[in-house]
Amino acid sequence: MINLLKPLIMPRAKMKTCTISGKRFRANKDNFYTNRTYTDNLHPYHKKFDNYRRTTGASVAQVRQLVKLINS
Repeated sequence: MINLLKPLIMPRAKMKTCTISGKRFRANKDNFYTNRTYTDNLHPYHKKFDNYRRTTGASVAQVRQLVKLINS
């Protein structure tokens, strides 16, 4: 039976900010790699930005600068 006087309130999705791009994404294993050294067990880089950085051989600072240029 559904109680219409007390509707269920869905909790907000936990979000995490990518330290490369500064954008917010859902904090889950689809978006971030797992890493036990962080309190939420998620690495601070979004998977797509980190994969781009790895395949191009660029440093984090170079990818940040590229994202900054694209966003401006």
